Amino acid sequence: MKKQKPLPKKTSATSFPIPFVKWAGGKRKLAPLLIETFPQEFNPLKHRYFEPFIGGGALMFALGQPDSELNVPGVNLYINDMNPELTNTYEVIRDNVTALIKELEILSKRINEKTFYEIRSVVPRGKVARAARFIYLNKTCFNGLWRVNSKGEFNVPFGKSKNPTLYVEENLRACSKRLKGSTITNLSFEKAVSKARKGDLVYFDPPYIPMSASASFSAYAKEGFGLNEQELLAETIAKLNTKGVYVLLSNSDTPITRKIFRKSLTLRKVLMSRSISSSGSTRKPVYEVLGMNYSHLRGSAMGDLDLISRPN
Repeated sequence: MKKQKPLPKKTSATSFPIPFVKWAGGKRKLAPLLIETFPQEFNPLKHRYFEPFIGGGALMFALGQPDSELNVPGVNLYINDMNPELTNTYEVIRDNVTALIKELEILSKRINEKTFYEIRSVVPRGKVARAARFIYLNKTCFNGLWRVNSKGEFNVPFGKSKNPTLYVEENLRACSKRLKGSTITNLSFEKAVSKARKGDLVYFDPPYIPMSASASFSAYAKEGFGLNEQELLAETIAKLNTKGVYVLLSNSDTPITRKIFRKSLTLRKVLMSRSISSSGSTRKPVYEVLGMNYSHLRGSAMGDLDLISRPN
């Protein structure tokens, strides 16, 4: 088999909606491949799409573009995250995007280090103000990371980007339209998929098992996400298998990843370019694992990926 080349940094998809925040491990590059490999039996007008670790939502937004191979309507979207500030922002974009744009317009004139730390130090009460704060901090902090301490307090320092763009109005309005009718929750991942039934599809994109001790971005919620949670995720997948729910998984390619998930999923590896890293010199292609509990479409690029293992 030929040595796989890294997937390109950008896809051909340029239309809105696209993610409105920077996100470690974002899937814009991978979305076309993932969509191509959805099972033929998945009917976007009949079945539901669950994404319990929504993050930047690249795949979910790609599934809402007019030229997508699959177009899942908002009423069949069930998105969730354990980060309450993120899910609040999704809700505000869905329900009150005009007010959010007005807040961001004001904040866009106050991008400086002093204002950054002032905004970081106080969490406003209102949903719209909280969402504007979230986007402001995400776009102006160091490397676009979202990291909190044990108290749930955001603690990433000011970034070095020159003239960062907080928002694109056309995109936010497209995101709002995309999210109409969707169900947005702030639950544990196992509760978020508990209502999935036969024929539905769940895409798990959890905080990755770290490649090294310094490589983890899992502290974006105060609860964290360690190996115990990864094991629980594997158990949740096994339960979904028995219900006839289609499952797709992304994670890092490590021996631990393979051990935990090989019992329930067919695992393949894909070479990806890192989108966020603390140092430009370490932004090198790395292998990630893609797992699925169904047969991929014939002719799909998924078939060209190196097979790691199939369930015993």
